[in-house]
Amino acid sequence: MSIGKINHKLRYQKNLTLNQLYPHKDKSVCACGCGKKLTPKRQKWATNECQSKAVIRFMVIKGNTKVIRQQLQLRDKGRCATCRVVSEKWQADHIVPVFLGGGGCDLTNFQTLCPTCHESKTKNQMQFKKK
Repeated sequence: MSIGKINHKLRYQKNLTLNQLYPHKDKSVCACGCGKKLTPKRQKWATNECQSKAVIRFMVIKGNTKVIRQQLQLRDKGRCATCRVVSEKWQADHIVPVFLGGGGCDLTNFQTLCPTCHESKTKNQMQFKKK
């Protein structure tokens, strides 16, 4: 799936549309990329699950922090990726930082960090960025 409209140096993809992320090239197959054939009643998505997953992925890539946090909570359950402590005050972190091209990403470039680990990582990245 081509996503050429994404600027990976930006945290928020304000002008990105769902149709740009999921162009519907073959009208007989689901636009999400699952390969399922469309039924006569379906025009773009093979199932409601395909549509839901596509919309969630779109909102994450677009930078919707509420959706990003919801999806990280479902996936990581508040467990810090570094120290493994579970915290109610966890933070969403770009694994590859935005300034290095980690913006406009799906959930694979996000991790849950506790405030202490996130502060430490950010401090190290800022020292790297200055160089």
